[in-house]
Amino acid sequence: MSFAVVDFETTGILPSYHHRVVEIGVTHVEDDGTITARWETLINPERDLGPQSIHGIRAADILDAPVFADIAAEFADLLRGRVFVAHNATFDLRFLHAEFERAGYGLHADTPSVCTMALGSSFGLGASCSLAHACVTCSIEPGLSHSAGSDSYATAQLLSHYQRASSTWPGWAEYWQRTAEAGRAHEYPVGRRTSATAKPRSTAAVAPASFLERISTESVRDAVEGAAARYTALLDRCLLDGIISVSEGAQLGEVATELGLTRAVVHGIHRDYFVELERRAWADGVLTEEEKADLRAVGALLQLGTDDIAAAVDDVRPAADPLDSEAFALATGDLIVLTGDMVRPRDVWEAELRDRGYLPHPTVTKKVTLVVAADPDSLSGKAKKARDYGIPIVSEDGLAKLLERDE
Repeated sequence: MSFAVVDFETTGILPSYHHRVVEIGVTHVEDDGTITARWETLINPERDLGPQSIHGIRAADILDAPVFADIAAEFADLLRGRVFVAHNATFDLRFLHAEFERAGYGLHADTPSVCTMALGSSFGLGASCSLAHACVTCSIEPGLSHSAGSDSYATAQLLSHYQRASSTWPGWAEYWQRTAEAGRAHEYPVGRRTSATAKPRSTAAVAPASFLERISTESVRDAVEGAAARYTALLDRCLLDGIISVSEGAQLGEVATELGLTRAVVHGIHRDYFVELERRAWADGVLTEEEKADLRAVGALLQLGTDDIAAAVDDVRPAADPLDSEAFALATGDLIVLTGDMVRPRDVWEAELRDRGYLPHPTVTKKVTLVVAADPDSLSGKAKKARDYGIPIVSEDGLAKLLERDE
């Protein structure tokens, strides 16, 4: 055993600022440069995901991913007896120590390590060469950038290139041997493994089961009074931005079960809700292409039949009695909270909200009307509190749609 090549994707660059690891990649490399094993997992950081435009991880991807503490023992086993290797090892070592410490494990401060970036100057790459540039120069396929598994594997191939290129250089055989011996002698904490399993990024691309499938087909209790209206009110909040996020779907399933609603009853509520949306859309006697697209999208989210959706879009249907709920609308003076790393600069959003008479607010309280999240499944403290208070959470696109209604 010789080297454990590690890459972390994180919510930021400083553990001291409460930034966390969101993905880990580990690749094993032996003394002769042979790559023997790969391991990777997403990590639930129990906070917002930071610059998602860089690492590309969505909150929905990590909702059922393990927290670091749950895989700490397995991760330590992967490192044990090996030298820690990373491209820009100083960065990764900071997070290694911070995460283990947070999970209740102590690490020796002098973790034996190799930095493939620092070694680059000995191989004609320069001491600050990026991983992507190093891979291109050394004819290595870099893989998906800012994916911990791919970056770990690319770094492992770079390490193998260094080992083989230096095999006949004076003093380098001794360097690799000393380094490997230091890794074998280093002690990592021993912990009890949990039942948590690794969740590679590739599995996150698999669509989760529909929230309707989580609702029982048979009643487990009598439906509570006003159950349909309460479920409809929640559904209305979830659909403010025209999507049902993974966390909103889970909430709908949980509430339906708590209210004693079966899957068939919920499906009926969805049909009635869709008919009401259709009635409102046809209220002016015209159905625009945008309204048709919205109806098709909502019908699909509610898992209605294609015939029902097509009939709503293509035919004028009889008006239905309105549901016992009112359409959500913003009012002058409403408090609106923004959270996450948004596409449009936050100060621009805040300026527009003020111009329209709304009040951007820094924290979530029960007086807040709406929370706008860069990721609707956000795990930020603001988003968590909004869900606890029953405050609607919408995406940036959802906010734009709500503001269009006011024009």
